Amino acid sequence: MESADFDYANACIEWDESGVSKQRAWNQVVAKMLRKRVVGSHNKTVDTIVNMSLPSHEQGRGQQLLEDMVSNPNAPVEAYGGQRDAVRLTDVSDAVDYLKVNDGDVPFGFD
Repeated sequence: MESADFDYANACIEWDESGVSKQRAWNQVVAKMLRKRVVGSHNKTVDTIVNMSLPSHEQGRGQQLLEDMVSNPNAPVEAYGGQRDAVRLTDVSDAVDYLKVNDGDVPFGFD
């Protein structure tokens, strides 16, 4: 393979089976939760978050990705015991910092 054929921009990105970057999907979920202000006493079910954050062709793996985020100590998403399968952001500033560090799009008004 010639060096001109190698895609250096995507060489270090972790891809799942569907070809979607896991980090990009996590960024989309956090940005949507931030935009909808799913923090504090405002929580949503995993299915609701996946349906509003990811396009339909990515929703199959969305629930597993969100569960991975909840168990990841660096992600600003936490499980909430008030409802079955409910999640929320740990804090607005944590979500903004997470998106900045991981090259996500910070929603307007939060930067």
